[in-house]
Amino acid sequence: MTDAEEFSDLIGVPYKENGRDKNGFDCYGLVIEAEKRIGNKLDDVVYDCHEIRLARENERLLNVVPCEKIERGCILEMHASGQLHIGMAINEKEFIHCTINQGVRISKISMATIFKVFKVV
Repeated sequence: MTDAEEFSDLIGVPYKENGRDKNGFDCYGLVIEAEKRIGNKLDDVVYDCHEIRLARENERLLNVVPCEKIERGCILEMHASGQLHIGMAINEKEFIHCTINQGVRISKISMATIFKVFKVV
């Protein structure tokens, strides 16, 4: 099974604000599910998707730490259309994420403008 196949049942699930299951995910809800599938527990928080940042002040709350190298399971923080967006690296070249317009999808990391990288501890 390839990295992408492990998440194939999630592809196309629609975006839903504060969504946490296959009826709909927001980007954070999807990352929680993806991390769980690879054996990591990412704490859940309910948030305004325009306000939360995986910044230093939230690291303890979210059980994440910054990291330099992108590898499987890393959380990628980026901006899309001027808003915070996160996804999870499924390998060194691809990440899974959920967008408002296209729902859950897999994209190439090289196409994203990544600001911060975190790993779950």
